[in-house]
Amino acid sequence: MQNIDQVFLYMKDEIERQAKNEEKSILDEVKSLEDEAYESMRAEAKRDADLKLKQEEEEMSSNASAEISESHIERTKKLIEKRDEYVKTIFDEAKKKLLAFADSQDYASFMEAKIKKVAPNFEGTHAVMYVAKKDLSMEKALIKAFGHEIKVEASDEIVIGGFMIEDKESSLVVDETLDFALNNQKEWFNKNSGLIIK
Repeated sequence: MQNIDQVFLYMKDEIERQAKNEEKSILDEVKSLEDEAYESMRAEAKRDADLKLKQEEEEMSSNASAEISESHIERTKKLIEKRDEYVKTIFDEAKKKLLAFADSQDYASFMEAKIKKVAPNFEGTHAVMYVAKKDLSMEKALIKAFGHEIKVEASDEIVIGGFMIEDKESSLVVDETLDFALNNQKEWFNKNSGLIIK
């Protein structure tokens, strides 16, 4: 009977030992699966975090670029406004001086000299001379300077002074208005002043 008890105890010990080995093997496998799952979750979380970080960096960069661009546009706009203000001031002053000249004693001789210069181009034509309304009072002196008969009319387009002669038959036009000269100078100034804003 004792042998049976010993065999029973031996079998019991063997079963417990195998159960412990089996339990250890299962626990090791579970631990390995847990570690694997943890590493996988960790790698996925890192990928997600990196992606989110990259998206946020791109958004920040995009926002910064937009702010820089907006700031540049605003600065350029202010510079353009300032430049236009300077140009307007300069040409308003030039216009005042031209208007003062057109009211001076030297203006009549200036007009006569200019007319004498261009008159040969219009010999034998039926040209018309256009002047500012205020200069119609000089009509006789202008015709005399021209050297032969010419029709003199007022033009609303001539504000400062000078004259324009037009022959509709030959399409020949000579513009010696102070208005035209001022406009040409403004265009030249805008191209050559160095006040171009980029």
